[in-house]
Amino acid sequence: MAAAASGGSSPFSSWPSRSISSAADGRPVRAPVSFVARLRPELIHVAPPWRTFGETVGGLVESLITAGALDEEAREPAVRAVIAREQEASTALLDIGVGVPHARLVGLGQAVVALAVSRAGLYEPVPTVAVATVALVLSPPSAAADHLHILTEIATLLRSAELRAALLAAQDARAALAALGAHARAIPSR
Repeated sequence: MAAAASGGSSPFSSWPSRSISSAADGRPVRAPVSFVARLRPELIHVAPPWRTFGETVGGLVESLITAGALDEEAREPAVRAVIAREQEASTALLDIGVGVPHARLVGLGQAVVALAVSRAGLYEPVPTVAVATVALVLSPPSAAADHLHILTEIATLLRSAELRAALLAAQDARAALAALGAHARAIPSR
């Protein structure tokens, strides 16, 4: 995995992006790649066997490694960083049963994401409150704006009871990704 981008005149130079228009000087203006666009079926787990926070984070990190989005040597630092961040303050949205564990990880070239959903729940941040949907976000320290954009997008998407129900009803990763894509397109852009 390439090291985080350095230097450059734009604070957005390390963002994975797509051109959306041109600036006054003719340079393309970049928009961050969305959470949904970063997902692929191999990064989505429907009804995995994980039942603790550690198992869930470990499983999602494993999927990033298997998919080639994260180097093997980043496994332990990634898991440790996410667990340390969670110990600072829970990333669970208890009212909707969603967890958004995230961390900044030196050595990443761009943000990476993975998703898990389970009707049985993936972990309980507090007794008797199950988290059924978990979106993991790892990003390089140089991509603060991108990191926040992804977290905001996840929170906005998963506030939808309709989307959460569709994710939990999905039979496989492709169906979950299709539900996310349909819902993301239905949200007006800012």
